[in-house]
Amino acid sequence: MPPVSRDTALLLDIDGTLLDMARSPERVIVPVDLLRALDRLARDLSGALAFVSGRSLVSIDKLFAPLRPAAIGAHGGEIRSAGGRVLRAPPVPESVRDIFVRLSRSTPGLLLEDKGVGLALHYRLAPEAKPMLTAAMEENASLFEDEKVHIQYGKAVIDARPFGVDKGSAVARLARQKPFAGRTILFGGDDTTDLDVFRVLPRLGGHGFSVGRRFPGADHVFASPRLVRQWLVQLAETGVGAS
Repeated sequence: MPPVSRDTALLLDIDGTLLDMARSPERVIVPVDLLRALDRLARDLSGALAFVSGRSLVSIDKLFAPLRPAAIGAHGGEIRSAGGRVLRAPPVPESVRDIFVRLSRSTPGLLLEDKGVGLALHYRLAPEAKPMLTAAMEENASLFEDEKVHIQYGKAVIDARPFGVDKGSAVARLARQKPFAGRTILFGGDDTTDLDVFRVLPRLGGHGFSVGRRFPGADHVFASPRLVRQWLVQLAETGVGAS
């Protein structure tokens, strides 16, 4: 298992890492024992626990209420410090939003998640739409570039966000703030958007684990989110030891 001490900063992706994927983002379930474990670990680590997600901060807080730790939302478009201060990237241009809205209405089952600073077009309920969506992304590639918007493919989702906004850059910024500064980062992720974090971990002196498959930079692999939850619950029950 990944080593954790009181000098660790624990940064965790949510969907596919902590929680099992669902047919839509609103249908995921947060087990009570996980919520309790995260609350205990946040206290044991003096607040150095954060979520790193593609979800918006509003969505993260709704899922894990009343727990409200530091968090990175919208793939780095939103950064909330442990003290509660929030920094947000500029919103996605309307020209890009119009394309995503039009595509979301083209096929039953497509779900558009508008986070302001980013867009996520989910096609888990309409997998047959993937070729059409991919073609649309390619057709509008020049517009996306002109608008300085990055398109990224994830697990049954296509994300749009401003250039320079990614989880890795956001983690590097959070790592300079208290109570994360000076600690050894341990990050867990499962999808392509998490690769940006794994890339910066060596520079930050951190470690990582992946879920479902091994990513470059991951020191450990969990077979499923269920096993991640079991590890965290056990860690909370036994307590975080000294370094």
